[in-house]
Amino acid sequence: MSKQQLNCSIEIVNDMSSLISSLVNNEDTLQYLSELHQYPEGMPIEMCYAIKHNNTPVGFVCLRNIRWFNRKAELTIYVKNNFRRKGIAHQAIRQMVNRSFNELNLHRLEAEIIAYNQPAIQLFGQFGFKEEGRLREAKYFNGTYHDILRFALLKKEWIA
Repeated sequence: MSKQQLNCSIEIVNDMSSLISSLVNNEDTLQYLSELHQYPEGMPIEMCYAIKHNNTPVGFVCLRNIRWFNRKAELTIYVKNNFRRKGIAHQAIRQMVNRSFNELNLHRLEAEIIAYNQPAIQLFGQFGFKEEGRLREAKYFNGTYHDILRFALLKKEWIA
């Protein structure tokens, strides 16, 4: 077998759906390549809510990277330091998990937590989130790389 030199280049694409359509003309393959083709126009891929304590914003809780066809999303939360360990994050997560499974009919919620954040690991564990994997040295913070842990909760685990 002789070696051939490939003449290849890359360029920025502004219209991904046109590019995919030009490469593949089979609708099943198009849907496989991008589940976004299956969503009605305007379906949100992110939903964020303010967390308030005594009518003052103290944080936020979000569903990100919502994949409606697969019925999954990433759950993220942030609460200001001086409002932590008061049950606020617990209450916000409970409300968001309920909304995700009971109103939005999601099947799966995912969360990423930096490995040294034991309070967050325990908090998500209280809701039944299970560790599914570790992204080694995926977060750079304060001059050090840290692992990120991946957790998930299935609707059937929440309801059970």
